[in-house]
Amino acid sequence: MLQRHYAHSLPGRPQAEWHGLEEHLEATATLARAFAEAFHSGDWAYLAGLWHDLGKFQRAFQLRIDKDHEAHTDARVDHSSVGSRIAQLKRAIPLSFAIAGHHGGMLNFDDLRARLLEKRHLLGETRRDGLPKRMEEQEIPAVPNWLANQAQTGLWTRFLFSALVDADFLDTERFYKGHRDLGPQPCLTELKRRLDLALDRKSAEALPTPMNQMRARVLAACRASAALAPGAFTLTVPTGGGKTLSSLAFALDHAIKHGLHRVIMVIPFTTIIEQTARAYREILGDEAVLEHHSNVDPDKETPLNRLVSDNWDAPVVVTTNVQFFESLYANRPSRCRKLHRIAKSVVIFDEVQTLPVHLLTPVKYVLSELTSYYGVSALLCTATQPTILANTREVSSKQEFAVVADRCEVLMPEDAPPVTWESLAEQIRQHRQVLAIVHRRDDAQRLAELVGPDCVHLSARMCAHHRAKTLDTVKRKISDGEPCRVVATQRGLKRVGSFLSDTILASLPARAAWIETGGTFVAQVEKMCRCPRGQRGLKPRWGVLMDRAG
Repeated sequence: MLQRHYAHSLPGRPQAEWHGLEEHLEATATLARAFAEAFHSGDWAYLAGLWHDLGKFQRAFQLRIDKDHEAHTDARVDHSSVGSRIAQLKRAIPLSFAIAGHHGGMLNFDDLRARLLEKRHLLGETRRDGLPKRMEEQEIPAVPNWLANQAQTGLWTRFLFSALVDADFLDTERFYKGHRDLGPQPCLTELKRRLDLALDRKSAEALPTPMNQMRARVLAACRASAALAPGAFTLTVPTGGGKTLSSLAFALDHAIKHGLHRVIMVIPFTTIIEQTARAYREILGDEAVLEHHSNVDPDKETPLNRLVSDNWDAPVVVTTNVQFFESLYANRPSRCRKLHRIAKSVVIFDEVQTLPVHLLTPVKYVLSELTSYYGVSALLCTATQPTILANTREVSSKQEFAVVADRCEVLMPEDAPPVTWESLAEQIRQHRQVLAIVHRRDDAQRLAELVGPDCVHLSARMCAHHRAKTLDTVKRKISDGEPCRVVATQRGLKRVGSFLSDTILASLPARAAWIETGGTFVAQVEKMCRCPRGQRGLKPRWGVLMDRAG
C-alpha cells in the first residue's frame, strides 16, 4: 500500500511538492460547502467534494500520475466512478450524478447506471489500495423538504454539480498557479455609493421636463421597493423611462438590505448588452462589472473579465438570456460551473417581453424555482409586461404611461404607391437627422450605400468595438446639431432612437422596433409607402415618424 497519495503532480519536482490527495479532497469539500450554503445545501456539497476524486486512491492512478502530470484529466484511469458508486450505494443519487460527471458532464439515469455497473469492481480495488474508511463512512444529510419531484431534484443536482465543479477547478488552479488575484473588487455598498453619485449628478443636470420628472419618480419607486422581502418583482415603465439605471439602483439597495451576493443583468440582445455593460462600467468601474456573452470583443476583453467569466465571481454580471437559461438546463462542467453564483442574487431581466414564446414553460418554471428556493430576487423589466411569474410585486406606478400617452400617433393608410430603394434614399437625404429601420442586414447596407458616404450604418453584423465607436459618432453628431443620417436593422438600432430627434422610417417587419424607438421622443406618422415589389424578405409598408417638437 502506498504511504501517501497524490491528486496532482509537478513534472521534474520532488513528490514532497506534489498536491496531496486528502488535502485536495478536504479543500474542495470545504469550498463546495461554502458555495452551496447560498441554497442551504452545504453538507451535500461537502460530500460531493470529499468523494469526487476517491478513485485517485487506486494504485493504477498513482502510477500513472508519477509519469504524466496531466493524468488527473485523462480518462484512461477512471477516478470519478468510485465516489459515484459510494453515493449510489448510500442512495445519495444526486451526488452520484454530480461526482460521475465532474470532468465530462452529467449523464442521464440509464447511462449512469450502466457505467457504475460496469465499473463496480473499482470500489474494491480502491479500498485495497488505501481508501480511508473515514471518508467512505460519511452520513448522508437530510434531503431538502421542498424537493417534491424529479424536475426540482434535477435543478438542485445541477446546483450541487456547480458548487463541486467550481470548487474542484479553484483548488486545482490554486495548486498550479496560486490563489486567483481578482484585484480589489468593490463591495456592493461601495457600488451603491458610486451609483448614487452618478444619479445625483444626472438629476442636477436634468431639465424639469415631464419625461425627466417621470424618470425621477421611477427611480424613487425603485429605491422604496428595495426594502420589500426578496422574491419576484416587475418594473413596468414606458420606453425611455430610465429602467437601466433605476433597476440597478433597486438591485443594489435590495441586495444590501437582504444580504444578497451580486447583481446579474440578463439582456436579450448583444447590441443592448454592450451598451448596458459600458454604461455600468463607466459608473461602477471596470473591476466591478463582468460582461459575459459570445460577442465580447477579444481584443478589448480584460484578463480579469476573461478570468471571472468561468464562474461569475463578480459583484455585477451582465449576460444574455441564452447564456443564463441554457446554463440552468446544461450538463457540462463549463456551462454549469457558474450556477451556484445565481443563488442569493438579484437578477434583472431587461426587455422580458422578448423571451421566446415556445420556451416560456421552462423559463417560467426555473424562475419560479429560483425565487422560491434559491434566494433569488427577480426583477422583470419592460414597457409591455407579460405574465411570467405569479405573485409578483410591481415596483412602479402604471400611471406613468399617461406621461407618454400622446407621444406617438400611428396612422396606417390603406394604400400607397410603391417606392424604390433609390427613392427612399432620396427621402432620407431630405432630413438633417433621420433614422431608417429595415428588417434585413443586407437591406441596411444597400440603403446606406444609396444614401451616400455621410450615412451611418448600424447592424448586428458589426463587431462590438465598431458598433460602440459608431454609436459614439452618432451621439456626438446629435449633440453638436450636425446632420446625422442612420440606417439600421432592428437589432442594430437598439438605444439609438433616444439620440435622434427628427425622423424615423421603418418597414413593417421592424414595426415593433420603430414603435419602441419612437417611444423615446415625441413623434407622429407623416406618411406610409410600400417597398419595391419582389424584394425578398420585405413586407409591403414603410412608415415615417416625424418629431412634433422638432
